[in-house]
Amino acid sequence: MNNQVEIEFSVNLDTPETQPRIFHFLQIRPIVETQEKNIVNLDCQQPKKALIYSEQALGNGVIDNIHDVIYIKPDTFDPADTKQIAETIDKLNSEFVKHGSNYILVGPGRWGSSDPWLGVPVKWSQISAARLIIESGLKNFQIDPSQGTHFFQNLTSFNVGYFTINPFNNDGIYDVEFLSSRKEIFEDKYVRHVRFDAPVVIKIDGRKKRGVVLKPES
Repeated sequence: MNNQVEIEFSVNLDTPETQPRIFHFLQIRPIVETQEKNIVNLDCQQPKKALIYSEQALGNGVIDNIHDVIYIKPDTFDPADTKQIAETIDKLNSEFVKHGSNYILVGPGRWGSSDPWLGVPVKWSQISAARLIIESGLKNFQIDPSQGTHFFQNLTSFNVGYFTINPFNNDGIYDVEFLSSRKEIFEDKYVRHVRFDAPVVIKIDGRKKRGVVLKPES
């Protein structure tokens, strides 16, 4: 690939004594460096101002023109209904595509998983207007993170950020109460869409894999 690569592999150590252990390549993908030259520093005060803070962040740079957040409500989430949630997200996303705008998407489990019990089984076209995608663990729903593997090529090609957080394990910050206090643009049983007058600033330090979404000033 003429570039640094990331390799995912597995090893079978449980083989008979007379047979060798087995090594499998699962995936290989390039590490894209186009944005890494833009140095982003997150000062120590910013996590205190954070709507969302992650120490497992993909991407690099500053995004300062996002006003909308679509999130799956943690208190009503049901993994049995992730296909229904995907349909709702698809409808909301199509409106952003129509108007050429973007949003932040937050939800539990693995976005894009083929197994609906592990996360919301969306295709890229159903979330294509999201500029930052966040997978969050819940108290009773903690799945090993995908960290963007399902959409890796699209994330790098379109410079979309991807955060992984699990606030129930003290891994990151997610101020759901702040979002819940805002008037909704759309809301159903599982999904809520809120909009801020001032932009929600996103900063991602690709060198340290840290990212923050700062609360808007108004």
